[in-house]
Amino acid sequence: MLPNWQVQELIQLIRQRYPDWEDFAHPDFMADEISYKQATIEKAAEWLSQESLDQLLASGDYATFIDYLNRLAQDNNLLWRSVPSSGDTAVLTHPDLDQPTFCTQLRNLLYGDRPTPDRLQTFADYLSANALPNKWPFATYFLFICHPQTEMLVKPRTARWFLKFIQPDDGSNPTVPQTKMFITLEPSASSYALLREQSHSLYESLAAYGVRDMVDVQSLIWVCEQISKHQTGRLSDKGQIELDVPASLSASPIRYAASAPTAVFHEPPSDYQTTPEPYPIDQVARDTGLPQDELSRWLRAITRKGQAILYGPPGTGKTFVAQKLARHLTQAQDGFWEMVQFHPAYAYEDFVQGIRPFTDESGTLHYSLVPGRFLDFCQRASQHDGVCVLIIDEINRANLAAVFGELMVLLEYREAAIPLASGGSFQIPANVRIIGTMNTADRSIALVDHALRRRFAFIHLPPNYDVLRHFHTSTGYDAEPLIRLLQRLNRQIADPHYFVGITFFLDENLREQLPDIWQLEIEPYLEEYFFDQPDQVETFRWAKIASQLP
Repeated sequence: MLPNWQVQELIQLIRQRYPDWEDFAHPDFMADEISYKQATIEKAAEWLSQESLDQLLASGDYATFIDYLNRLAQDNNLLWRSVPSSGDTAVLTHPDLDQPTFCTQLRNLLYGDRPTPDRLQTFADYLSANALPNKWPFATYFLFICHPQTEMLVKPRTARWFLKFIQPDDGSNPTVPQTKMFITLEPSASSYALLREQSHSLYESLAAYGVRDMVDVQSLIWVCEQISKHQTGRLSDKGQIELDVPASLSASPIRYAASAPTAVFHEPPSDYQTTPEPYPIDQVARDTGLPQDELSRWLRAITRKGQAILYGPPGTGKTFVAQKLARHLTQAQDGFWEMVQFHPAYAYEDFVQGIRPFTDESGTLHYSLVPGRFLDFCQRASQHDGVCVLIIDEINRANLAAVFGELMVLLEYREAAIPLASGGSFQIPANVRIIGTMNTADRSIALVDHALRRRFAFIHLPPNYDVLRHFHTSTGYDAEPLIRLLQRLNRQIADPHYFVGITFFLDENLREQLPDIWQLEIEPYLEEYFFDQPDQVETFRWAKIASQLP
């Protein structure tokens, strides 16, 4: 059994999602994690029973055998199948799959005479020897749904997290090798035996909470890992890569002379915004509906680092909040703020500097070195005494390492100057602040260049239902049923990077507009996310949920 303190840590994690969780019969936990798995297990008991598989093999009905596997794989979201050729079920559609041999091997995996780890090793060796996709989730999924009392579904990331939680791989216990030696890309008997042993140990430790089978254990581990991943920004222990780049010797800042009046293919700078009137932090809190203490903490982070990124799923008000923070930072002083939006075609030449064509008064084509948006911004900021803020909307849509180039050093060493590729040197003025926004449904925070990531403070904006409540206190709309619906929907989505946000519903005439908002904005989003699970979308069609809302 596990030490009680480890069990309590797991319970505290799961209570972050289900605050009143007391045992495995918790209604929301059952609805979100258990019920659909039990439904699949009931089907597997009929379709993949030993008697059923033996009859299919005896009659040579391999097509039905494969069909049962496909249907069970598609019955829930436990297997990743977004890209069939490389997903967890890729072996079922592999062009070199010999169905008779494969079906026989799978039957032996599920119902062979030897211990399960040995049977798994034999099945994995068969796949590898025949150059077939060989992944943990596929084989262990069918073990899991056919033997829920004893077997575990293995997803390598979650398994590594669990084993590290049980026994940290820091060398503190020399009798337990490093977990990554056990949970590798391809299944192995030793890895599965270790994970199975630790899972059963957890099962015994959870007796007081009414644990019933390994479905309960797997579900608890998965929820805890998701909460833990969410808290750490999805980065591994060694994800923060240190760049020891010494500051360059100061040099004369680069000066740009005015170019010809007509510049082609050059993004014109937007009109900058000033905040001549005071805009105190309590007004920011009223305008955004966010706690004043939290906003103050974010502002301290921006001041300390010089730059920050507001990240979260669609519809959480990232751009709106960024503008309000910029207004506060530039209030009643000689400063300004402006916004630029990144996109996949945005390049170093747009942001820092590049050669641009232009024509003179006689129509002759010339080429000139032109400062990009950021250098132009910094040049103007150097002529002001107050704070100047550049908001970079959708910052993760561009290739950040390529766009920032050598400026990555200056984001950390603000007092330094660096030589530019074109000659001269450049220094970011001390009064410049950068606020980026990042839609995590487009690209995970973990995929941002690590060297760049450590130079920003990351501020998480999840769906804040208090903002929705705050907004509708003045509209007369009862937001509580909608909030309960969104919470249930986001639990079903299960990935915080794809949660449905609240800004879709910040409409003064929400009662009238809600049917259109849901059918024309929310349902298409769900169809995209659950594109291979249409039954998930049907549960949240407007016709199904309209009666739950005022």
